[in-house]
Amino acid sequence: MSTSSDLIYQKRDSWLERWDPRMKIVAVLLFGLSLLLNHHLLLKSAQLALLIVLWGVAKLSWRVLALTVLSLLLFFTSTMIYQAFLTPVPGDTWITIGFVTFSAEGAVKGVVMCEQIAGIVLLLSLLVRTTSPIVLAEGLELLLSPLKKLKVPVHEAVMMFSIALRFLPLLLDEFDKIRKAQTARGGGFHRKGVAARFRGVLPMLLPLFVLSILRARDLAVAMESRCYQGDTGRTPIRVYRFRLRDYVVFAFALSNLTLILLW
Repeated sequence: MSTSSDLIYQKRDSWLERWDPRMKIVAVLLFGLSLLLNHHLLLKSAQLALLIVLWGVAKLSWRVLALTVLSLLLFFTSTMIYQAFLTPVPGDTWITIGFVTFSAEGAVKGVVMCEQIAGIVLLLSLLVRTTSPIVLAEGLELLLSPLKKLKVPVHEAVMMFSIALRFLPLLLDEFDKIRKAQTARGGGFHRKGVAARFRGVLPMLLPLFVLSILRARDLAVAMESRCYQGDTGRTPIRVYRFRLRDYVVFAFALSNLTLILLW
């Protein structure tokens, strides 16, 4: 049974895993910015296809990809309804299929926005599923290290980010256990009616909140017992160096953003 961060990151020794974490973060920021600025259907489709190819290169599960896309169906549906049916613009071309009438321009905008949502989610999924939380935190701290000269608590902020990232799968595990326990006792979400199901949420959230407080206390005691004092006097266990592949990734991400800005 997989626990902890293994629910998100699983070592597969793929090409993407060997990228420098600093370059991964920079590339994700540049590519994500290009996704937000790109409003051309063909270019957006090409970017989404590239992310799907990278998903295969990373040797990630296609079942996970399908579940990720299916989880976004509600956003896709609401986006298409809003763009194609609820925001008509004078001069739009209207298309009628059976008893359904919608704006062609609005439908195209809806598809572009759906691709944008899927692209951002896949991009972030690629980042967290091909990089361990510790390596990701180290790369983020190295990128933000110049801010230490301005007395910005970079190490503490990155440490909190890392702890939150590692605690999320643990809390999901605990929530699943509590849900099954409540269901076995006749509570939980299996009841009929929205009001009854809503009332079943509180008995699950309260134990989860208590467990999270207890885990945070145990972590604080463990850090204090080991005389943790931040990054004072600490030396890195891993030394990161940019390689040719990292420069290629950066050049591609920068070229992609430049193409979108000039298009």
